[in-house]
Amino acid sequence: MTTALWALLLLLALMAIASALWLARARRQLTAVAVAAERRRHEALRAAEQARRRMLAGVSLELKSPLTAMRGYLETLQMGNVELDVETRERYLRTVERETVRLDRLVDDLQDLARLENGVGPLNERMFAVERVFEHVISRHELETCAREIHVRMRVADEADQVVADPDRIEQAVEHLFAHALRHTPAGGHIELRAQGEGDAITLSVVDSGAAMAAGPQDEGLGLSIAKAIVERHHGSIAVRSAPGGTAFTIVLPHQWAGPRHHSTSTNL
Repeated sequence: MTTALWALLLLLALMAIASALWLARARRQLTAVAVAAERRRHEALRAAEQARRRMLAGVSLELKSPLTAMRGYLETLQMGNVELDVETRERYLRTVERETVRLDRLVDDLQDLARLENGVGPLNERMFAVERVFEHVISRHELETCAREIHVRMRVADEADQVVADPDRIEQAVEHLFAHALRHTPAGGHIELRAQGEGDAITLSVVDSGAAMAAGPQDEGLGLSIAKAIVERHHGSIAVRSAPGGTAFTIVLPHQWAGPRHHSTSTNL
């Protein structure tokens, strides 16, 4: 056998070894990628399951409150050995009626959340003024903020003056965030609504001076879940930053949802 033939055979052997090594390395890399993907999938499923459990716990707490109140008053009204005057009886009945309305509203919220998360129903997208949305939300709570001497301020930057989205849904999201801030803000505190442009996005923020949020079921209520679902339907995101001295919820709408500015609505209240 000639030297050239030996060299050729040796070269072929080396190529076969190199190919086997390359295939083994590629197999290990693919296995590592598959393992990492499976790990990420499990982590995502675990996070989703934890979020589901927190939301269910929050829903249970919200449903339990009106049910407990209704049961207590109805049991008292049904007691034959307890004498109630007409005024007290009417007051108890009005309380039961209020809690019934509250319970009905919670059921509506659950149905609304299901529709949003399943993508049911179109969004009525059009250009609208952020200032008008803020004004609606602030005026809706004016009596409570005045009674508790909570100072409400609004700031709308020029570049965030006009937004293209579903104004009713965005107002609903801001309303839930504002109501959450109002529940956690002490008398004499302050709440601020902000709208500004940040790079290729528009941000809508609700900032309060209340205590830091505690991690627990009570902070996974329907309102926050609905706000999150609304924002995600608009291809946006929602984030929260909480620390002693206040909490800030921020809605981020991507650039394609931001419309051109037509007039200034920069306002301070």
